[in-house]
Amino acid sequence: MIWLALAAFLFVDPFWQTKAAKEWTDAELSQFLADSTWAQMAGQPAKPQGGKNSAEGKSVQVYLATAGPVVRALAERDRRLELRRPGITKALAEDPLSEERAAWFADHRAAYIIVAARVGNNAAFSSEQETRRMERGSVLESGRVQARVSATFPPTETDPHLYMAFPREAVAAADKDLSFGLYLPGVPTPYRT
Repeated sequence: MIWLALAAFLFVDPFWQTKAAKEWTDAELSQFLADSTWAQMAGQPAKPQGGKNSAEGKSVQVYLATAGPVVRALAERDRRLELRRPGITKALAEDPLSEERAAWFADHRAAYIIVAARVGNNAAFSSEQETRRMERGSVLESGRVQARVSATFPPTETDPHLYMAFPREAVAAADKDLSFGLYLPGVPTPYRT
């Protein structure tokens, strides 16, 4: 009898397949954006790199920003945030960089796979060396093909996410597994996910 209950538990569909985003609890919404098919908390290597204040071992939230389920989850998160703090989404919408990013996403969503990483608005993005390293060191791997990042949008005061766009043409229709190697400025090195 215990085996039957265990087997039933193991074959239960994830909540995101059985319920609409509006029906998710806050905990389910957070879980989806941290541990699902489209999102994960990517951890850094455990090997010490720079002393006790290096933030090593810290996890960074990474997700496919243009995947349909993620878009719906983020819209639901924003809706709940607006209910808790009226006017917050208006303040976010008034950020000129957010407007530019949203317009670019709308124009290029079909041609690019966009990955978001929550890195915070940090000073590393003002370093030309760090941004060049990010552009050279961030890749999408699909089968035997590697594609470098094509466009990046740094975090702002109102949005702590770094957005990276990779060309969708690098992914064949039959490819089911994608891998990303990301260099994230301002996150203690080495950091690859």
